[in-house]
Parts: sequence; C-alpha cells; structure tokens
Amino acid sequence: MMHRVKRAVLLALCLLTSLAQAADKGWSEEQQKHFGQSMTDFSRSVGMLGYLYGIPFFEFAVAEMRQVKGIAKDNSAPHGVFGYFNGGRLSDHTTTWFGVPNPDVLYASAWLYVKDNPYVIYIPPMEKIWYSVQFENYYTVDEAYLSSRTIGQQGGYYLITYKDWDKPLPPGVQGHVKLSTPTTWILTRIEATRDNERERHEKYERKFRLIDLASYLKDPANARNLPQTPQKNVPPLVDASYDIRESVDFFKVVNHHLRQIDAPREDKGLMALFDAAGFGPNVVFDSQKLPGQTVAGLEQAAKEGFRFLDTMRARPMAGNGGGWGTAPRHMGLFGQDYVLRALCVFGGLGGNIPEESVYPNAYSDSEGRLLSGDHDYTITFPKGQTPPALAFWSITLMDSTTHFMVDNLIHRNHVGSNTRGLKYNPDGSLTIHVSAKEPQDPILRANWLPSLPGMGIHLIMRIYQPTQEAVEGKYTPPPVVRVR
Repeated sequence: MMHRVKRAVLLALCLLTSLAQAADKGWSEEQQKHFGQSMTDFSRSVGMLGYLYGIPFFEFAVAEMRQVKGIAKDNSAPHGVFGYFNGGRLSDHTTTWFGVPNPDVLYASAWLYVKDNPYVIYIPPMEKIWYSVQFENYYTVDEAYLSSRTIGQQGGYYLITYKDWDKPLPPGVQGHVKLSTPTTWILTRIEATRDNERERHEKYERKFRLIDLASYLKDPANARNLPQTPQKNVPPLVDASYDIRESVDFFKVVNHHLRQIDAPREDKGLMALFDAAGFGPNVVFDSQKLPGQTVAGLEQAAKEGFRFLDTMRARPMAGNGGGWGTAPRHMGLFGQDYVLRALCVFGGLGGNIPEESVYPNAYSDSEGRLLSGDHDYTITFPKGQTPPALAFWSITLMDSTTHFMVDNLIHRNHVGSNTRGLKYNPDGSLTIHVSAKEPQDPILRANWLPSLPGMGIHLIMRIYQPTQEAVEGKYTPPPVVRVR
C-alpha cells in the first residue's frame, strides 16, 4: 500500500512538472493561462487543508524556538530544563505575554527531544496539592498525564521515551510515558493561591526534575538531587516565527515536521495531496524549485488560512442557553477533527483533556446579550451544587477583547473554592456578583468579581479534576443573570 501511495505522489509531481514545461512550449496562450490558474487553484485548495492540518506544527515550532532560544519573556529555558512562568508566581493582570492566562495554578514547562534520548522525570511528593504534568506532541495532542488524577500524590520517577522503546523499565522507575513524535512539550500545573504561591514554587515546583537516563542510572536513589542540565544532541530547530505565518514559508515549517513523523494511517490520503503540492512528508519543501503557480497558490492559502482561523476563533463556543459554552468532548485528543484542533491551538498550546479539567466559558448572559462592564450580573449556585470538581474550581473575569485579566479596586481577578471569605446565602446557595461598582450588600461584596465600566466581559469557569458528569458534558452551570 505504501509503495502505491509513493508511486502516485511521484507521478503527480512528475505530471505537474512536465505539464508546466509543456505549457511553456506547445500550448496556446489561452491554454497556458487556464493551466496556470488550475495549478494555482489546486495548490491553494490543498494549501488550505495543509494550513489547518499544519498549524499545530507551526505553533509548536514557534513556541519551542521562543522558549529554548530565550526569546520568550518569562519561561525561557534550554531543552531538558524547566522554565517557570512569571518567575514562579501566579498570573494576574500584568500577565500579557500569553493568551487567556490562568490565575489558579503555577506553571512551568520544558521541551524534550526523546528520539534516541530516553529521559526520566522526577515528581516530588505533592501532599494534598492538586498538580498535573501534561505531555503534548507535534499535533498538540495530549499523549499522557502524570497527575493527581492518574498517579496520585506520592510522586516518584517515570521514564519518558520515543514510541520505539522496548526495553524493561530501569530500577526505581514507577511508570513509562511513550511519545509518538520526537519532541514533546511538558507543561506542569500546581494549585496555588496568592498566600502560598512562593512557598509552593520553592517547595514543590522547583523540585521537578528531568534527568537523562544515563545520569539517572549512575545513582537512582539520589537522581532527584541532580541540578537541571540542558539536553545535549538536540537536532537544529526549523526557523519559525510569527512573521511567516501568512507566507509560503509557513509550509516549510509544516514540511519539516511531517518529514520527522509517521502520520496516522487515517491521514495518508492527505499526505499524498500535500506531497503533490510540494510540502508533504515524502518531499523536501523548496519554494525556489516549485512552479510559480504552485507558490502563488500556497501563498494565498497561507493568508486565507490565517484569516479563517483568526475570524473563527472570535466566535464563542456553543452555548447552553444560560450564557455558558463548553468545549467538545474530544478536546485535547481531536482525532481527525482538524478544524477544532486548528482553532484550539491557534489560541495557544496546553489545552487539557476534559478528564483533567473542563472550561465552561461565557460571553453572554442568560438572554443572549453580550456581557458588559456597564451592567451587573449574578451567578447563583443552589445549595450543594457548586461546580463538580474533585479538586477545586474557579471563575475568572477577563477583557473579552484582549483575553487578559484587568486590575480593579480590590485586585481580584477570580473567585472560587480556594477564595477566602466567600459568604453563602441563608438558604445555603452561593451567589457570585459581577459588576464594576462595589456592592453594598455584605454577602455580595464578599463574593464580588469586579469588572470595569465599558469593557466587554469574558468569564471562564475552570473545574479541576471534574466528576464524570462534567467530563461527559452533562454539567450545566447556572445562568449568568443581568440584574442591572
């Protein structure tokens, strides 16, 4: 089967090349014009598919380049070393270097090249603190989690390898993470509050370690005390930056990654099309050697692909009638849902699967009107019906245009189960009050989530380690009700 696919690709490439040459020599001017337009149309159509399919590779490559080369503002670190977001503190209104920042957890991340480079990760004992270690591949698919949900709180050593590893587990290693792409992005989250963020950064976050297997085997009992050391023998990175995401060079990045991996069997038909357009896994992309009509079509595809994603990203998720919308059940896994995957990664890396956390979002109230700082709103949870989290939950208020938090009178950007001093109503229900003006009622003031006059509001509910009801999308948050 694979031989037939490759033969078809070669025939398609030869056909395009020979026809382009024939068009120059033996065809009439009108025939040449029609043929050239057909080549451009073909490349544009395939290029649009390639843009949607390949945007995860591009975002992955840009993030890797920015972090390991020291371009990123706050979490830069070489391969094999954790970089700490915001210098080891929680995100707040000053965090504007990545979209939709999260004020609930401490973040750290690392890039690791695992092909022929087995590693071990050490996770310290986490007591009763919720944590999560997420492994994303080139496709931004979440391939594995080491977390409170999956391995508990005891910590320990876990092997990280490429998919072809077939040896026994080393001594002292509790488990094995196998990855399907040569490089992985590792993202850690640790539950924290303003009161304990510094302590948890020093006592827990800085204790996570990535250790190459050879160093681990020299002294397994004390490997956790080894200093963080940059990974060696990492292949050169493809040159990726946001400057090229609307140009034909976008496809150079896609081609670079496609040539390093085995695409899923279900995607083989797409790979043949990508090959025929000059950027698939069985060719080396070189815009200087492609016909001009092909380059023109790919250039159009890059511009139109970017415009499509930028436009569609602004569309709120499907709502439940109460103002809240939720992500699809296959978030973080995607399968062959290339459009959802593209839209998710276009907003940033690191989205969780529902089993780890779910994120209902609200841009509108219970009557479908866009949320605004010029109005007041309430969200009332009936007694015993706060968000179904086995760990904790929160609601964060952001500017709907920038998707950043905003400063306010009491410097509060979110409320939730970890918020001190929340007050319940006499009937046991809990009402969150969203407004730009400070409430006079003491209960509403204790539960106040401040906005600003004139701003559009984006509310994000985060439910960490949700119950099965929430995982399956059966949980409906209470409506966002406009009261003024």
